[in-house]
Amino acid sequence: MAKKQIMIVDDSPIMRVILGNIISEDANLTIAEYASDGQEALSKLTNIKPDLIILDLEMPNMDGVTFLQNLKAKSNAKVIVVTGAELNSPKINQAKMLGANGVINKPSGVVSPDLKAKKGEEIKRTIYHILGI
Repeated sequence: MAKKQIMIVDDSPIMRVILGNIISEDANLTIAEYASDGQEALSKLTNIKPDLIILDLEMPNMDGVTFLQNLKAKSNAKVIVVTGAELNSPKINQAKMLGANGVINKPSGVVSPDLKAKKGEEIKRTIYHILGI
């Protein structure tokens, strides 16, 4: 089986590294690209075709909700929102209405250095479930 391509979109360099480490440790997954906001991610989707995008909602330039509003014109990738927002917040509900396939809460807010320890397995299980692998 070919490795599934994952794009990580988060404005925090620390969160991109932590999420990248979770993905890179799995033999069936690989990082296709990183982006620091929705605008950068949309521009990179011209050249790459990820199977799944891990998306933060709170970012400068273009937030995750605006990114989702523009995504379908560029990609058929599935989306998992990984956010510090409350799971029943209006932004998360809007992200779900715009096609987010899953939502995982960052355990310690916007920057969660404990994400791998507390949510790493949940992130991988969710990816596998959404991609059907």
